[in-house]
Amino acid sequence: MNQKKICFGQWHKWMRSGAERLDLELDDTQIDLLGRFAGELLDANNTFNLTSITDPFEIAVKLMLDSIYPGKFIPVGASVLDLGTGAGFPGIPLKIAFPHLDCTLIDSRRKRVNFLKFVIRQLTLNNIRAEHIRAEDLAERAGGVFDVVISRAVSSMDQLVRLSFPLLRAGGMMIAMKGAGYLDELENGALKNVGVHQYRLPELEMDRAIVIVHP
Repeated sequence: MNQKKICFGQWHKWMRSGAERLDLELDDTQIDLLGRFAGELLDANNTFNLTSITDPFEIAVKLMLDSIYPGKFIPVGASVLDLGTGAGFPGIPLKIAFPHLDCTLIDSRRKRVNFLKFVIRQLTLNNIRAEHIRAEDLAERAGGVFDVVISRAVSSMDQLVRLSFPLLRAGGMMIAMKGAGYLDELENGALKNVGVHQYRLPELEMDRAIVIVHP
């Protein structure tokens, strides 16, 4: 059984330091909620294998802070779809850090969605929901209703564009969370109206990029 737990004193230090380096604003309540989410993730991971990242520090940086960073580029009050959310990233950390967002999280695996519904209830988060549905099916049911479609799970930019654009309303944007190899994807594609914001994860010094595409 996984014995790793969240030490909230250390967790606050990691999150405050990382947020400062990334120019993010997090208050103590938000950091506590993120820590509680991390604790629920570790507990559920013993049964459901939700993530391969189980070190609390790496959860703080690779999962929480990395998921929050794109919120700097999302308009206040936007409706956001987290496509292929998995264990809730980036959707749940984004909602905690930017509570004004209206968030929908979708995934094709029911066990993940059930975990997310449980977490949403436990953390008493509002204006956020998790659904067991494929992007193509959601587009047929509710196409063109989201201001932002974001994903850190879909590997191919072409595939993400194909899935995201039918879900966006006019003037919306797609956000792809990428690692250092994002340039190869952009060079091999034919995307227009693309903006890139590069950053580095604190302490781990991992290069990351936010790729924003407007239809």
